[in-house]
Amino acid sequence: MRQAVEKFLREQNMLSGQGIVAGLSGGADSVCLLLLLRDLKEQYGFPLYAVHVHHGIRGAEADGDAKFCKELCERIGVTCFEYRIDIPKEAKEKGIGEEEAGRRARYRLFEETAAKVGAGAVAVAHHRDDNAETVLFRLCRGTGIRGLCGIPAVSRPFASEEILLIRPLLSFSREEILSELSRRGETFRTDATNAENEYSRNRIRNEVFPLLREINAGADEHIAAFTEHARMLTELLTEETERAYRDAFSDGILLRDKLMNCPRIVRLEVLLRFAKELAGAEKDFTEQHAEAMDQLLSGPVSKELSLPYRLTLESTYDGIRRKGSCAGTRDSAGAADGNESEEPAKASKPEETELLPGQYPLTDGRILTVAVREHIPGEPVAKNKWIKWLDYDMIKGVPMLRTRREGDFFQTGRDGGTKLLREYFVTAKVPREERDRREVVACGSEILWIPGERGTERYYVTEQTKRILVLEVQNEG
Repeated sequence: MRQAVEKFLREQNMLSGQGIVAGLSGGADSVCLLLLLRDLKEQYGFPLYAVHVHHGIRGAEADGDAKFCKELCERIGVTCFEYRIDIPKEAKEKGIGEEEAGRRARYRLFEETAAKVGAGAVAVAHHRDDNAETVLFRLCRGTGIRGLCGIPAVSRPFASEEILLIRPLLSFSREEILSELSRRGETFRTDATNAENEYSRNRIRNEVFPLLREINAGADEHIAAFTEHARMLTELLTEETERAYRDAFSDGILLRDKLMNCPRIVRLEVLLRFAKELAGAEKDFTEQHAEAMDQLLSGPVSKELSLPYRLTLESTYDGIRRKGSCAGTRDSAGAADGNESEEPAKASKPEETELLPGQYPLTDGRILTVAVREHIPGEPVAKNKWIKWLDYDMIKGVPMLRTRREGDFFQTGRDGGTKLLREYFVTAKVPREERDRREVVACGSEILWIPGERGTERYYVTEQTKRILVLEVQNEG
């Protein structure tokens, strides 16, 4: 194991570099990583530091973890930085789950420490089993080919691109790590919450993978091999996407005739890249956004699409562009002869409105209020027709406020049955002239809620729900 880690660090030019900051929780994986890095530090002389983050959650058990990490670092001669933060408070303030809040805090502190000591890399102890669990989790939640590449061994996720994030143990199994610690006679801490199945990842680890290993003992290895194939395919896709993007992009427009000749998977990647570059952000864009952009590309002229980061795209005769980015082109609003109306035109209602927390006027004069908050176990679920609770973390994509479209559907029961929206309107005797005006909350073609009527049964709130999406219709004022 030491030789493999040594080879990995040599390939990243880390053996004689600026130094490494290692995340240390006290668990078997991080202890094994720190010990291997300490051995190589003794041989090559690079600076090595450890960072332990106390999350303020597990009381005396977390205090014990901190004490263990401090004593371990003192014994092996590694400087340890300990940080104490209130994760429940941070999670509440940011409107996210405690697990995600803890992850963000750890990586923030890892980066801050690396910058402070001048280290060139942050090392974390993800291993092969973690990688397999991640791939399976993403498959269950929905992902594209990039999501199947698993956890990267080397990445640059920090604001300072000079600091690498490395995972030297990614090719080793949990069993191999435990065997290494046993050989060394080293102890470690066990987080009792890892045995609980409250989180989806824990259920995959504790229930799903034991069954997979009964089917094939090498399931983890096969998934790891699959991620490598996915990574190679992704590299090929990236090259094709770059070529297609250069060919299709011209003066702020993605040209329709160029893109429609591309393989669909390449076209979707080009569309996502276009949106991300316009928004100046990588996160929050999903496969569903790419699908919606593809429909915009092949749809009629002057259609619009709202995307994250207040980005609105519109279709033109030539392709798609950011709304308002090329005033004066042949498809711009206004007559070619230059005549103007005596009164400014009233703003039309957007075809889609991205529902971030806040208030949104409905066409019937009421107000739709959107909020995301922590779920309190045991609290009664709202049953009023003017309010809808949904499990926020189970929803894929960004909820939108819009009118109906062909193919819209919702789940009618918890057994998975569905009904088309047009069939519901017929059964509910909604007048034909009103159906195109009724507003719905949707993700893609899936209806989450018809305000004041009914909604999906798919994302119902349970005792395991962490955050809830609260949709409520109120009278104006």
